[in-house]
Amino acid sequence: MPLLPDQLGDFVTLTLNNFKKKSWVDLSLDKQHHVFAQKFLKGKTRTPYSGGGQLEWKVQTTNTGTAKFSELYSVDATSVKDLMTTAKQPFTKATVNFSYDVDEDAFQSDRETIIREIDIRRHSAFNDYFELMEEALWTAPSSSTESPRSPSGIPFWIQKSNTTPGGGFTGGDPSGFTNGAAGIKVADVANWKNWSFSHKSAGSRDDLVSKIRKAISHCYFQAPKQFSELAGGKAESDHMFYTTYSVIADLEKLMESRNDNLGTDLMKYAGSVVIKGNPVVWVPFLDSNDSSNPIYGVNHKTLQWHYKKGRDMLWHPPQKAARQHTVREVHMDAWGNFICLNRRRNFVGYVA
Repeated sequence: MPLLPDQLGDFVTLTLNNFKKKSWVDLSLDKQHHVFAQKFLKGKTRTPYSGGGQLEWKVQTTNTGTAKFSELYSVDATSVKDLMTTAKQPFTKATVNFSYDVDEDAFQSDRETIIREIDIRRHSAFNDYFELMEEALWTAPSSSTESPRSPSGIPFWIQKSNTTPGGGFTGGDPSGFTNGAAGIKVADVANWKNWSFSHKSAGSRDDLVSKIRKAISHCYFQAPKQFSELAGGKAESDHMFYTTYSVIADLEKLMESRNDNLGTDLMKYAGSVVIKGNPVVWVPFLDSNDSSNPIYGVNHKTLQWHYKKGRDMLWHPPQKAARQHTVREVHMDAWGNFICLNRRRNFVGYVA
């Protein structure tokens, strides 16, 4: 028996998170996979944040400098400095929706047909959201006054610089942000820079591979005395390396050239390139949106998605559309932003 129009709203609300499994083929997406959906929806890269209109964390920028050698009856030299600053990054909001008309044939049918139709439309809304977030992950906001504000993606935090082609801490302030990333200018805090280098040949041990090795070594910082450190620790499993298909293909060829025992498998190393035990991940979005063949070395202890607690992919109950009394709209809102707690533990290499 079909549901009456005034029953559909509650029915949709109750079934939004309780769909029966139905299978179909989705040809709507152009990208082979989405890093945001695969990496930032669970685990340590996804962190809840309670209250406030922005994300904040403390950064120590200097030391007092009072250590010295001493002897009997030496005069003490004391000093007090402002050692800390506060990094601040605003939240951003994304929204997506789907609609239905209670007079549609599908919604005048049996419950199974209604559930299937809702499932497809909700799936489409999720596709739209993840496409939007994938673009945000691999782009940077245009300026600090951008409206509506978009998330601060990886290219915002990890800045390219060809000042030192062989590699150095030269990644500066993002374009359009005169106060720097998270309100910290590299002119005031030099150690807020990320590592950057340029390369010409991805398949060369003496070019890209050598520069990645150097970058990893220089981006590894460990305090001589352990403390309660944000994004600290020795774990190397939190690293991932993101790049284009062209770079990965050249790295696979390099691996093949170093192995005389490939056997009969012509694609033995396809999809299995690793650096220090961590995967090199193909980012389809970069293929068509960044011609410099970048490779981002991301320490995911430092670079995460922080979402506002209680406002994370929140589905609202169906509501009547304005001036369309039989149309119902279902909206989802998501508040959050990408933050990098420590920029200098990340790097980027690219063809300048």
